[in-house]
Amino acid sequence: MIYQILAGYFNDNDADELSNEPVFKSILDKECLDSQPTLSRFFNRMDSDTLTQFNEISKELRKIAYMIKKPEKVLFDLDSTLLNTFGVQ
Repeated sequence: MIYQILAGYFNDNDADELSNEPVFKSILDKECLDSQPTLSRFFNRMDSDTLTQFNEISKELRKIAYMIKKPEKVLFDLDSTLLNTFGVQ
């Protein structure tokens, strides 16, 4: 999942497309990668401790990436689907 996000694939459904991606299989030394249902089961089992650990991994990876090249700008993409303003912004 982390490699999927780093490669710019943020949708769980991308996992099915990437499950046989040769580069990912080579990096992770695996025959096949997890499918979308496997990722869904993983996320459904998450608790606050798992989420905290996942966040820490994300922070450490971001630090490493920023040591290579710090971004000039940060983009916040807010989803208003569940807000009262959805459709009438």
